[in-house]
This record gives sequence, C-alpha cells and structure tokens, in this order.
Amino acid sequence: MSDNDNNTNAPTPATTTTAATPSTENGGTPSMNGDTTIKLNGSKAMAGLTLEPLAESLSFDEEDEAKRPKVTMESLKTLEGWKNAVLTVIFTVLPILTWAPKYKENWKEKLAGDARAGLTVGILLIPQGLAYALLAELPVEYGLFSAFIPPLLYGFLGTSSELSTAPVAVVSLLTSAGVSELYDPVTERPQYIGAAISLALLLGFVQMGMGILRLGFIINFLSHSVLSGFTSASALIIALSQLKHVLGISIERSSHVHEVLQWTFEEIHNANWRTVVISLASMAIILFWKYPPQSEKFNWFRKYFKPLPSAMVVVIIFTLISANTGLNDKGVKIVGDVPAGLPTPEAPDTKDFGDLLVLVLTIALVSYMESMAIAKKLADDRNYQLDYNQELVALGACNIVGSFFQTYPTTGGFSRSAVNANAGCKTQLATILAGIVVMIALLAATELFFFLPKAILGSIIIIAVLPLVNFKEPFHLWKISKIESVLTVVTFLLTAFIGVELGVGISIALALLAVVWQASRPHYTLEGRLPGTDVYRNIRRFPDAIEPKGIKIFRFDADIFFVNATVFERQVQKRCYVRGVENVIINFTPVSHVDSTAFHAMEKVLEAAERKGISVYFAGVKGPVRDIFERIGFTEHVGEDHFFKTVNEAVMHLTNEQFTPMTMTDVSIV
Repeated sequence: MSDNDNNTNAPTPATTTTAATPSTENGGTPSMNGDTTIKLNGSKAMAGLTLEPLAESLSFDEEDEAKRPKVTMESLKTLEGWKNAVLTVIFTVLPILTWAPKYKENWKEKLAGDARAGLTVGILLIPQGLAYALLAELPVEYGLFSAFIPPLLYGFLGTSSELSTAPVAVVSLLTSAGVSELYDPVTERPQYIGAAISLALLLGFVQMGMGILRLGFIINFLSHSVLSGFTSASALIIALSQLKHVLGISIERSSHVHEVLQWTFEEIHNANWRTVVISLASMAIILFWKYPPQSEKFNWFRKYFKPLPSAMVVVIIFTLISANTGLNDKGVKIVGDVPAGLPTPEAPDTKDFGDLLVLVLTIALVSYMESMAIAKKLADDRNYQLDYNQELVALGACNIVGSFFQTYPTTGGFSRSAVNANAGCKTQLATILAGIVVMIALLAATELFFFLPKAILGSIIIIAVLPLVNFKEPFHLWKISKIESVLTVVTFLLTAFIGVELGVGISIALALLAVVWQASRPHYTLEGRLPGTDVYRNIRRFPDAIEPKGIKIFRFDADIFFVNATVFERQVQKRCYVRGVENVIINFTPVSHVDSTAFHAMEKVLEAAERKGISVYFAGVKGPVRDIFERIGFTEHVGEDHFFKTVNEAVMHLTNEQFTPMTMTDVSIV
C-alpha cells in the first residue's frame, strides 16, 4: 500500500513564500495585512522571560517552525525545556504578544484602520448594549457594562482580529428565558440581576474549561440543521418579544411564539399611537440607511452618511425629539435614569450554579457557534487561522472577569464583527478601542440616554434579528438531505412553541439519533471493472462495468462498528455467497475504523464462506485498520496472501491475468 494508505504523516519540506499563510499554533494572530506568521524561536527564547527578550525571540519565518523546540515529557527533564514550555504557554494564552511586537511595521496604516474600526464599533455598541439589556430584561446600564469589559479583555486574549465580543441577541434571549425560570425580572429584580451575572461567571468557567481541555470539537454536536432552525426560531421570538415596546402595550413575558401573539392581539387596542409612529419611523430610517437608493442622486448619502451606524443615528434623532416634545408625558416609555460611572468590582453569588447548569451548557454551545461562524469566515477572507481552543479560553475569560464587573453573558456577534472588518480593522487593537469608547460613554454620556424611547431600542432589535429568520433553508436542505430538512423544521417548531432550552436540547438529541440512524444504513455495492481500465465501479451506476467470472467484489462505504456491523455481515453473505462464486474480494478502501463488533461480523463472514467453499480476500486495507488486524492476529488467521493493495491486484492474482491498463486520460469516469 501507499504511505497514504498507511496513514503515516511524513514531514513536508518547508517552503519559503512571500506571503505565508499565518498560523496560530502558538496562539498567535497575525496582522490583517497577510503578514507571515509570528512564531517563537525556541533557540532564542531561552534567553529569559522579560518582555524585551520575549519580543526579540519572535520569528517571522515559517521555516523556523521545524527548528522551534516542542514541549514533550522528555524536554521537561531539563531547565531549557521548562523555559520553552513556559514561553509556549505565555504566547498561547496571550496572543497580543505575537501581533503587538509587529505593530511598528506600517503602524500608521494599522493605527488608522484600528482607530476607525474601534470608533465605529464602539459607537454601535452603545445602542446595542442598551437594546440587548432590554431584551435580557436587565437595567440598560448592564448592557453598557457588558459592552465595556469583554472587548477590552478579548483584545489581549483573542486570536481573531475582527471578532467583536459583547452582548448579542440570541444569548440575551437565552438569559432572559432561563433566569426568569428562577426569579421574576420585575418582582424579584435584585435576585434576577444577580443570577444573570452568576450565569456569566458559570459560562466563563465552562468555556475556559473546554478550551483548556481542548474540547473545541464539541461544537460539532450542534449541526447546521439544528443551528438553522434554532436561529430562525430565536430571531422570531426576539422580534415578537419587542412588540410590547414598539406598540407601547403591557403584556406578560413569554418565550413561546403562540403566547406572545395571543397576548399581543388581546392588548393591541391599547397601543399608544405615538409609540407606534416613532417605531415605524425608526425602522424606516434604519432600513433606508442599510439599503439606500442606488441612483446617482444619493451618491452623497452613500459616501458621507451610510458609514455611520444607523442604530446610533436613530438613537440620537429620537432622543432629541423625545426630549423636546415631552413624549414621556404622552404615554411613550423612555429609558430614564442610567447611572453614570464604571461598574464597581463585586464577586458574583454562586448559589444558583446548580439551577443554571443546563442553561449554561446551551449558551456555551450556541454562543461559541455564533462566534466561530463569523470569526472563521472573516479569518478565511483575510488568509489567517484561528486557534479555536484559545478562542474558548478568551471568551471564557471575558465572561469570568466581566462577571466581577456586573456583566451578563457575552459572545462574539455577527453584525458587529462584520462592521469591524468593513471599517478597516487591522489587529485586535480595534476591539480594545471599541471598549474604551463605551467606557467614555459610561463616564460622561449616560445622562444623554434619559429621554431615549424604549420603542427605539425595540425597533433596533427587530431590524437586527429579522434577517436571521430563514424560511428558505428547509427547502434548500431538502435537496441535500431530507433528514436535515426535517430536523431544521422540528428544531424551529420546538424552539418557537415549547421553549428555547428544551427545544435546543431535544433537537441536539434528535440530530445525534439521526447520525446513528444514518450510520446504521451505510451505502454498499458490488463492483466491476470498466472496460480497458483497472478502475472498479458500482455495477448499478456503470452498466458497462464487468464482474470477473467467479468473483464478487463487495465495497462497504463506511467504517464498520457496532451500529452497522450486522449490515456488513448480512450484505456480504446475501450479495456475494451465491451460486457460481468461488472468490469474494472485500474492498476495504472506504473503511478507516473497525471495532470489536466488526471483527465478530468478519469472523461470521469467513465461517459462512468456509461452509460454502468460498475464499475471501481483502483489498485496499488502510494502515490503521491493518495495524489492528496484525495486533489481534486477524491477518495471520486469514493469511497474508489474502491481502492486496488494490482490488485490481487481487483480481489479477485470482485470474492469473497480466493486464496493462489505459491511462486515466483515456477514459471518462464520473
């Protein structure tokens, strides 16, 4: 077999490139200019642990990767090895040490981009923080607290240059839905706020633990179909939950679509027409800002005004209108007093940890998926790699530290991160500057939000989340996988009508069951040789494929384990052990893993073949599987002469045929 079949990872010679693809193996994140990777050179890093020698130990040449000492149990037996281990940990946990030393290169360009992006995102964070706190049913200042601390910390610990960490709509909804099961957000206000802050601390512990244990792969349990249905349902729930603000009515809190709609229709006759008017007007302005007319008459608007955050624009406009017309005296609800100053450090209460555990696991999965979806896309667009486990550590640290400064759960947001990238951010300095902008607002501008109508915040949320409702996705998935399409619809219905936490939990369980069900029904086929070639294909899809006389070639297109081992055993006997067959070749090329149940199934296959006087041969067995065969004595039991590198080699051996195949350019195979 080839080396690839043996699954060996031979070292690849290093090559020199002018714009190398960055790597975050050491937790580093390169600049957004596509610069080559910043890496630790172990031979230089031994000089000491002060900041200056650390900076000097950085290498920007990919060829140094092979020279850098690896941390192994053997290396830890020496002082030099321990120094290298300490440096590796420091640079992994603090990615700022990789991009900051190189900031001096083209620093004017980088600083201009980071400053522009930081200011833009910081201004956007202010209305979003206020709005999402309202969604989480917390006092609005907690939204500003949560938009202040996490961005500052993420700039030091995150590996994404564009990700903007702060409150997001879905996590705010989950916070409200989960914490309100413990405390009423109105009658038990202090306890509700305390539990929301405790939730951030517990979430941080879970995320950081997952990162340290390198459990980033767990996110794979949240399939695209489940995420799509959950996102659409959550967006719909969020939008409907804001109807009470945009209509100026009072209804009970609920995360069930049918209840919100019922109570809204019952109270709609009490709607405040002024509230409705300013809500519709603010939505119209936001939509106009996002999608201005394309005619040349509006070139000036697209050039000078469109770059401004539309949310901030409507906040300013309608705060001024409210302040000068006394809307609050006419039934329009306003934000009111927003305490000035920075949050006071305070240890969160942990008494509700047990009750919040299920909720926090849901938020951990959903928030990490949302963060990494946009972060990965932006990283791919700018040609650098993320360290997903370090991202978990960074997000966890933001929530842990933030909880001591009265923040509720935060994560990276889709829209803000896209705005950050489009505004020209170059490094993580942009998110640090955005946090500073919010800090300035907390210190000097909170009194300006007194007359801000709550309807404006509700309108901002509705416009932000409605694009996430995707009713076309199930129809698209139907063409790919009917099971995934059904899962999307089921997740949507469960989340919308039963509840967010329960809906996600049941949907994930159904998705895992679907995986098991699909694994139990793998594809298998008989193969024949295409005329004039040494290529073997499915005889059903290629009618001209010829089966060698007296030989059946069986291919099982899946790993063989307890879920499908019985299928393998039955199908080999059913399709191959028929009259006139003397030899059976099992094409093992698709199989990369077998378990103990698979060996029992293969033993039965061999026993049945022996009873019928049929010889069984194996072709294309991959290295890892062949290693298992040899360890347990299966190869010796079957006979080494019954194993071949390819199906064609096995056929040639059994037919004593000498065959010179045509080249692949001489035959068209689909």
